[in-house]
Amino acid sequence: MAILLSVSLDPPLSSVTCAKSRILEFSAYITTPVSSKLPSTFQLELWWSSNNVEWIASPFALDTRNVPLCASKRFGDEKVHRFLVKFVPPLNADSIEFTARYRFDNRDWNWCGHCGSNGHVLLLTVPYRDYPTFSSLFGDVSEELEDSELMSEVIDSKVYKVTGIAAPIRGKTTNVKLGKPSEMRQYLSLVRIQTSWMGPVHGRDIFSVDRPAFMVLFQRKDGYHICVLPLSNMKNLLTIYMSSDNSGNLWLNVLNDASGHRTFSTFVGVSKDPQKAVQAALYSLRTMIQSFRGVLTRSLVPEDPAATDPDRVESVEEHLVLSDGNPEPVLGTWYEQWMDLFGFCTWNSMGIEVSLEKVMKALQELHDRGIRVGIVILDDGWQVTNDKRQLMQFDANDRFPGGLKHTVSTIKSTFPYIKHVAVWHALLGYWNGIAPDGELGKKYNLTKCRVYNDDIYIVSENDVNRFYDDFYKYLYSSGITAVKADVQMHIYDLEGDGISGTFVRKEYQDALKLHSLRYFYRRVSYCMAMSSQYFYYSLLQTSSPKPTLRNSDDFFPNIPSSHHWHIYCNSMNTVLTSLLHAIPDWDMFMTNIPPYSMQHAAARCFSGGPVYITDIAGFHDMEVLSQIQAQTIRGNSVALRPSRVATALDPYFGFNQKRLLFVTNFVGGTGGFSMLAVFNIHENENSTFCEPVRKSMLPGIVAGGDYVLRSYITGYTAEFTVPDASSSGDDDEDVLMLTKLGNSEWDIFTAAPLATVKTQFRSLKIGALGLLNNITGAAAVEWQKVTVPGKGRAVLDVDLKVLGILGIYMSDLGSLSTSITKLLITIQGSVVPLSSVSSEDNILKIDLTKAWTELDLSSKWSNEVSLRLYIT
Repeated sequence: MAILLSVSLDPPLSSVTCAKSRILEFSAYITTPVSSKLPSTFQLELWWSSNNVEWIASPFALDTRNVPLCASKRFGDEKVHRFLVKFVPPLNADSIEFTARYRFDNRDWNWCGHCGSNGHVLLLTVPYRDYPTFSSLFGDVSEELEDSELMSEVIDSKVYKVTGIAAPIRGKTTNVKLGKPSEMRQYLSLVRIQTSWMGPVHGRDIFSVDRPAFMVLFQRKDGYHICVLPLSNMKNLLTIYMSSDNSGNLWLNVLNDASGHRTFSTFVGVSKDPQKAVQAALYSLRTMIQSFRGVLTRSLVPEDPAATDPDRVESVEEHLVLSDGNPEPVLGTWYEQWMDLFGFCTWNSMGIEVSLEKVMKALQELHDRGIRVGIVILDDGWQVTNDKRQLMQFDANDRFPGGLKHTVSTIKSTFPYIKHVAVWHALLGYWNGIAPDGELGKKYNLTKCRVYNDDIYIVSENDVNRFYDDFYKYLYSSGITAVKADVQMHIYDLEGDGISGTFVRKEYQDALKLHSLRYFYRRVSYCMAMSSQYFYYSLLQTSSPKPTLRNSDDFFPNIPSSHHWHIYCNSMNTVLTSLLHAIPDWDMFMTNIPPYSMQHAAARCFSGGPVYITDIAGFHDMEVLSQIQAQTIRGNSVALRPSRVATALDPYFGFNQKRLLFVTNFVGGTGGFSMLAVFNIHENENSTFCEPVRKSMLPGIVAGGDYVLRSYITGYTAEFTVPDASSSGDDDEDVLMLTKLGNSEWDIFTAAPLATVKTQFRSLKIGALGLLNNITGAAAVEWQKVTVPGKGRAVLDVDLKVLGILGIYMSDLGSLSTSITKLLITIQGSVVPLSSVSSEDNILKIDLTKAWTELDLSSKWSNEVSLRLYIT
């Protein structure tokens, strides 16, 4: 009997998908050892039911079509068999539930999955029925609420505004029932975890959360997605959370800090696309905030940002196009931001015992290994505090001889490529505020209050602005150019007679925002600030540069169960945080904690946020480090950040589902690189899952465009064309590759755009893939262009941010009778040595670092690498 290694369904078990037609098609991928064959007695059945009425067995048949490319090392000793079943469910069915079973030789059936892992398919009306009205979204809505339809700022969506009145009940909430979500199939709720963090809760059919919720997104049985987003921290007003009851009703919990009755608002977005539903609600919320608060004080925004922001340089950005005419080399400079710099943070490596000696040792160790970090973060432990965890003074403690200014000077003079030194501080000064008997306690007005039953002192609201002005002025004069502002939600836990509710919170948020702009051009990280009070007050208006926002609870290297959750939580939180005026920060990590290091590294690089490590000196994994940063031609290390913020492909993906987590991102603008990351985050160390990679999963691909999809882990490639509006195809044409990942494994698939060129001797598709040796190597490509100047030749120009091994896809390279030695390639106008060029299948590989060194090139005024390939 054949050994059956795995059975994978498409659509997968545990999923909820929407059918494109009433003819349903299911595929099953069966893996066996290469040496084994499936006997004729093998039976595989889809077991399904419509509307929970009757279960029906539909047999699969062996599919004679080619199996998609198996882009995983785990397929190396396996043979994949594809089976297919098609059927039409009853006309009155609006959904089906399914699983599968198999057997050999008429023996007992083996069921796929486990109890509760059945998949579901929603059978939508084609075309969609009209957008649901607000009255049809919730059942038993409170009569205290009023609703109105707004003009949505997002295409293919609707948005409703729901308002009510909250009484001034200090310390207590006004609870108003929004109602029971109608026809709900599945939901995502972003809820408050502890005081300072946010995380996802998923469910199906009945809404239930046991923690205050900031956002609720649910899918109805008709396929529409509904986002509920309450507005908090408005007009010195109130905080709104959401909760549930035992009947599945959604409640609005309103805390009014004002002295009189106030109107509260909640926004409800509706769309066929879940992200558009969130956008519709959030953008309407933002418009309302701007109408009340206006924009940031313009006097604090420099008239010439380039004059005050050392990061800012001119930028040139174009995308792959085909044009006629004589190509001219373009030598530009890319806009390197502070968060592009590869960083080192002291927290997990040194803790609160951080010192100048330890920092210098760690940086020297990285330097000796060829790692040139661009930003150093002095985390908690550098300040002068007392045993009550209160701040005494601005300057550094005695573990930093000579003070903070000497520390910065020592770091930068020893390692001149370090552009920024940042320091950590708590929003209130330190964890428990200011020491009343210290230097700062005598200089600023203090207010006594309580937090978590501890008596603490904070700078009074009428002196907060002066405190932050002095503090940041001191840091700036010491050479500090960025800050990590932590413990921010403490201001919402303060109690005491001297605390005037919302007002003191507003003063602290304003002071942080304005003075971080004045002194650091908003190079500030918001930490422990994951709450709607911060989202909508400090991180929504677009009139200043973007700060970073810590997007989840901390990285905990010594807690095994935290690693997969960390990646999962961050990918789900960005469903909301990606729309704020901030860059989500997935936190530091360590490179030497197998088997989790590479998965953390891939997640950070793919996130679109900053990438920084916290390794203990001497304990580095150079294999990891070599793939997460790259060297510029000016000698510093940068992270190759995608252009956007990574978000989960399926916002309803539950942490305990036995499936792979897919996360999307993008590089460039129209015609850029589409990226798809895949993670196995299941807790079972023996878990292995197989799923298809589809065209429809890839964001931003252009209809009618030609692309090549590449797996980072295996290097396998597959060409494809995106259907345009006039084309049609079966579902199997949507599947490009199969991926199969074991516990803690990952892969990143990049779809690179191709241009078709015809020369005197051949026709081919060509395009840059980016750096092949970097996890997000496509982000190294700043600009590329194909020109056809005539005379039977073509030219590909590529500008890159960094050095490394550049891959260029040439569709006929693997079959060329001519040697690559006949290709002419130049870098900065100089001919690339043949020793730096190689090929594998259809990929031309150019070692830019080796060529740069052998040619003894220098950066001169440009910070880009300019390469030209002549094609005849």
